[in-house]
Amino acid sequence: MPLASTFTATPRRLTVEHAAMTIEGHRLADLSLAGWVYGPEIGTAPVVVIVGGITASPFPLGDATAAPDSGREAWWPALFGPGLIDPAHHTILCPCWPGNGSTWRGLNDDSPLPAISVLGLADLLAAWLDGVACTSRVTFIGASLGGMVGVAFAVRHAERCAKLIAISGGLRPDGWGTATRHVQRELVRDGLRNGDVATGMIRARQLGMLTYRGRVELDVRFGKLTPGLDRPPVAEYLDYHGRRFAEQFPVRTFLLLSESIDRGTIGDDATAVRAALAKVTAETIVVGVPGDMLFPWALQVELHRELQAAGAESSLWKLESVYGHDAFLADQERLAELLREAHAFGGELRTHERPRFEGVGVEPLRELRIGLIGCGTVGGGLLDLIDRQHAAVADRYGVRFRVVKIAVRDLAKPRGPQLYGIPIVDDALELVSDPEVDVVVELAGGMEMEPVLSAALALGKPVVTANKALLASKLADLGVLAQRTATPLYCEAAAAAALPIIRHLSHRADEIDSLLGIVNGTCNFVMTRLEAELSLPQAVAEAQALGFADADPTDDLNGMDAAAKLSILTYRAFGAWVRPDGFPVRGITGLTPADCDLAESMGCRIRLIARAARVDGALDLAVEPLLLPTWHLLASVEEEYNAIYLRCASSGDLSFFGKGGGAMPAAAAVLGDLIDLAQDNSSRWPVPQVLTLVSPGGDVVPPARRHYLRVSGEPRPGLERRVETLVRRGGLTVQNRAARTDHDLLHLGFIVSAGSAEQIAAIESAATRLARVEQCLCLGVLE
Repeated sequence: MPLASTFTATPRRLTVEHAAMTIEGHRLADLSLAGWVYGPEIGTAPVVVIVGGITASPFPLGDATAAPDSGREAWWPALFGPGLIDPAHHTILCPCWPGNGSTWRGLNDDSPLPAISVLGLADLLAAWLDGVACTSRVTFIGASLGGMVGVAFAVRHAERCAKLIAISGGLRPDGWGTATRHVQRELVRDGLRNGDVATGMIRARQLGMLTYRGRVELDVRFGKLTPGLDRPPVAEYLDYHGRRFAEQFPVRTFLLLSESIDRGTIGDDATAVRAALAKVTAETIVVGVPGDMLFPWALQVELHRELQAAGAESSLWKLESVYGHDAFLADQERLAELLREAHAFGGELRTHERPRFEGVGVEPLRELRIGLIGCGTVGGGLLDLIDRQHAAVADRYGVRFRVVKIAVRDLAKPRGPQLYGIPIVDDALELVSDPEVDVVVELAGGMEMEPVLSAALALGKPVVTANKALLASKLADLGVLAQRTATPLYCEAAAAAALPIIRHLSHRADEIDSLLGIVNGTCNFVMTRLEAELSLPQAVAEAQALGFADADPTDDLNGMDAAAKLSILTYRAFGAWVRPDGFPVRGITGLTPADCDLAESMGCRIRLIARAARVDGALDLAVEPLLLPTWHLLASVEEEYNAIYLRCASSGDLSFFGKGGGAMPAAAAVLGDLIDLAQDNSSRWPVPQVLTLVSPGGDVVPPARRHYLRVSGEPRPGLERRVETLVRRGGLTVQNRAARTDHDLLHLGFIVSAGSAEQIAAIESAATRLARVEQCLCLGVLE
């Protein structure tokens, strides 16, 4: 039970008077510094100083003696509990902001406001502590403006600060936050000039509310202006907070404190900042929220690393929340658990001995909560892998993954013990709207997943998918949506499973000239079995028995699976979006063991190749079986393995090799995407380029290449000579030949010199019309 529920909050006011004091060069006369204290008398217990944001009252635990709606309601009760702040054993000091409890001559009239920064506010706080006879070193916990004041206090009054907990603050404001606060102040000043201060304060607060709360929360909670509504649903929420702020908060206090943030810097350059932070002796805990727009996560990372570099002891903690900057209030139970884990208020306070520098600091263990759509072969593999790798992933990357909800098509289907305790639903959209889900992992497949993934990206919820069929059709739309909403979209498992090719293409520094890939494990397994003299049906049956082929392998054998993958790879490699129906696709169903034998007799092997290359400013794309010289890297790829071969403008040739199918390789790719997400390692999805495609009869025609021609017919004298005559008449020459006899059928194989697609098609057509010829087959030869 939180102590706040059993402790009677009866704060005591402490006021310190000064005839005059100079703060940051400004002489403040008739100074009255006020604050409130909870718990034991000063000097009898450890001291905790609590400072909130601009609008925070000095009553974080409330005031039991005050009337309702007095402005003394508790605003941080979750921080008072076991392992946290104990009002029975901690003296809790809460200073008042200038104009909201503290004051000086001229503060509340029309005199110009002094240009005081967070450094000056820290000095005023120190003066108040002196006046109330607080001589012990304190634990300072500050959020938002209070966090910045805490950093300034730890720098300017290092001897007084034993521990600093800075939440949603930073070393400095960033440009976006400064611009937002400037607009807020101008709205208020316009109200002062126009005689309508209330409207100025209302509008300033409304603008602030949009920066305090997270985009996801506002979208889920309020949505948009729909037909039948005069105002968007968020309007009432903004009006309420605007009116309350205008009624209760002093105008000049707001202007003073808002500007103090933007003037808040502890050094004019990096050297000065480092020198100032070198004075800090406090143990520091820095807490940030990734979705914070007002004080972005990057500012907390900067503060943490600068403290460490200056020799201070600092740890960095990430508060995962949809509530943005206000998470320290709206998600305070989660914040309390984080502070317990950080031992923020436990144990003895540190001595003055300075900690030694240990690099970038201790990183907390972050948790990512997964909503899993589909729990078949790959989904089950992912659950196994998360369980098996949890310790290693936590150690290497400082993250743990937890599946919190699963969506499946059939709730009645029996599930394994690995799903025990995880809620299972049949509506995938539940995962998108669930605030307890941080990332949607889609492994169900199918085009019906498009609205689910679109909804997640529109909501700002990251997506990891292996749905190559959907991506082959809709990747451009999903990519642009991900870019527009600044939401990560990952799809490594959709391209080549365990091969990290999407990751490489996403983060490359070089330009890709060409891409060649074996990206379908089923076809590659079948081809190696054809080389072992199995028929196509026998090879497919063996692949199915070993789990390398689906029950219906049609899309694998006809090349459509490889085409979908090539479409995805082309987007990443060349920035162009071409659907599989936009380029030639040919499978392996017409191949026989004879083709493999003839190719090998001529120093080649046959593989299904997905290829893309730049040709005279255009893009040449195709999926087709090709003859590869036995020395070629891809010719040595066997069984269910995949490989991708890149030719790059500056770095030369690069290759990737590994298993391209199966539950565990695909699950490993998904887990890799999740690790990238946890490390904030995502990349842009640019708007697709419009490139000319190479095509016969088009503006850019396919380049000439050598071909393999197989002619099968009844054995008879002169057939080989007649085929060679047709080749010569077509303007080409035979460069290599081989023959094989299967019972009553003669197979002749030829490698023909480089020619156009039209030339070889005419030769193939003429050979088909030769007497007793039963079949002809023509394939390209990869150089």
